[in-house]
Amino acid sequence: MNISFYNGVSGMLAYQESMSRISHNIANTNTIGFKPDRSNFSDLLYTRMAVNSEEQPLTGHGVKIEDSQLVYRQGAVLQTGLDLDYALIGDGFFAVERPSGNIEYTRNGAFDISIEGNKGYLVTADGSHVLDAAGRPIELQRDSADGPFDLSGLEEQLGIYDFPNPFGLEHSTGNCFAATETSGEAVVVTLGSGAAFEREYRLLPGAVEQSAVELSDEMVNVITTQKAFQFNAKMVQTADQLEEIINNLR
Repeated sequence: MNISFYNGVSGMLAYQESMSRISHNIANTNTIGFKPDRSNFSDLLYTRMAVNSEEQPLTGHGVKIEDSQLVYRQGAVLQTGLDLDYALIGDGFFAVERPSGNIEYTRNGAFDISIEGNKGYLVTADGSHVLDAAGRPIELQRDSADGPFDLSGLEEQLGIYDFPNPFGLEHSTGNCFAATETSGEAVVVTLGSGAAFEREYRLLPGAVEQSAVELSDEMVNVITTQKAFQFNAKMVQTADQLEEIINNLR
């Protein structure tokens, strides 16, 4: 009976974590540049049911979430008409420097201007500096102290970065991603095809990439995960009832 408890409880824990991930995806349906996560499950340990049996049948001990995988797909493009908005079509990420100094990566091209002293810098909505291909914050120029900033050539200043395995990135704050051992180190990419880090991408000004979450798929995942959680809860309940019957035997 203990194995039944282990199987049921491990399943409930795994599907509860999966439901949290699905809920996070649904909550970011309207988040610019967001990429959803998907849970990957794996079996737990197996043991022999009958050690004296020649066939040596095995019984499992439940399930766990092995890891989460980034669903890296292109989101729909929304035209905004704003001069500081850029939609990244194809592979790659924008690099941003957090106030803490950490470098993270995003597909959110809804930028703004931060005035720091006498200088203006291209930033994200939360104030993180957007980096160029050399890893430096992009500084904007203007003719006078109170004049408009020169946005011409901004598209050429934006650094585009990619990874050997972008599916290995992990979610960080908001709609940003952090590099991992699985993703590899970020590398500046150039337009083209054929060489190691040449990519086919296009920057579309006056637009942003919407969330890549498919709400219909996520609702199917909600139903599937809820049913799986209920089945595992029923397993725990049944095992508890059987234990109660055994304890009440005279």
